[in-house]
Amino acid sequence: MDNTGHTNSLDATLIRRGMAPAIQAKLRDLTLLRETGSTNTVVLDLPADRQHAHAVLADCQTGGRGRRQKTWHSPAGGNVYLSLGWRFRNTGWPLSTLPLVVAVAVCRALGRAGLEGHGIKWPNDILVNGKKLAGILVELNSQGSGPALAVIGVGLNARMPPDNRGELSDAIDRPWTDLSSEIKTQVPVAGRNRLAALLLEELLTALEAYQSHGFPTFSSAWQELDLLRGRTIWLEHNGVQISGEAQGVDASGGLLLKTLSSGVQVFHSGEVSVHHE
Repeated sequence: MDNTGHTNSLDATLIRRGMAPAIQAKLRDLTLLRETGSTNTVVLDLPADRQHAHAVLADCQTGGRGRRQKTWHSPAGGNVYLSLGWRFRNTGWPLSTLPLVVAVAVCRALGRAGLEGHGIKWPNDILVNGKKLAGILVELNSQGSGPALAVIGVGLNARMPPDNRGELSDAIDRPWTDLSSEIKTQVPVAGRNRLAALLLEELLTALEAYQSHGFPTFSSAWQELDLLRGRTIWLEHNGVQISGEAQGVDASGGLLLKTLSSGVQVFHSGEVSVHHE
């Protein structure tokens, strides 16, 4: 049992019951796995007619993936490894801002779970006090602004196992934390089924809004959660280190970076670090 009084085993019935009925109806399929290579891969390998609004959760991943071909360490027992397929109709705009929207949705779910002080490190890492709490991987199969399949993967450190031998620190190459360490109130940390329900509610709500209205409806929320804006950062881009002041994002989701030599430039890829890290 977890400290909410419920079993911490993944349970489809509990996940669905934890969602508002109107939003629950938007989730077509829910698959739970004890172990898999990658939940994103499971969705990608489904028949095309079963991918839309199909969520996959696993207790453990043996080949979890992050951005830029990095590994997402995925131990069993206490974390959330979730993927959701979503097929977009013609949106009228490119989907490059989708990872930012997903990050906003994840932050909203975490806020509902009782977390405070978290935000987004561009484009979609969720951090608390400079430590990574959740990672997002959005894989797109699209052509321009036409129909597209998005597979949205979320890895959330809810309750990491004890790191008595330093094995987790060796496997994870950056400062990390988990939800059970960060929620300091008297409210018990939600179990995995409740967290999965919150994440699915916010993701499904956000995806429908994004389908209809695009990134502008999320831009103010992004600005409030942006951990980099106004800070001096390093951006590693195509093997080159570029220093400048982060100035938010443009309409396409690109990072705006003001450098001394070139003024404001837009970058759509790269690895960011803050100067004092």
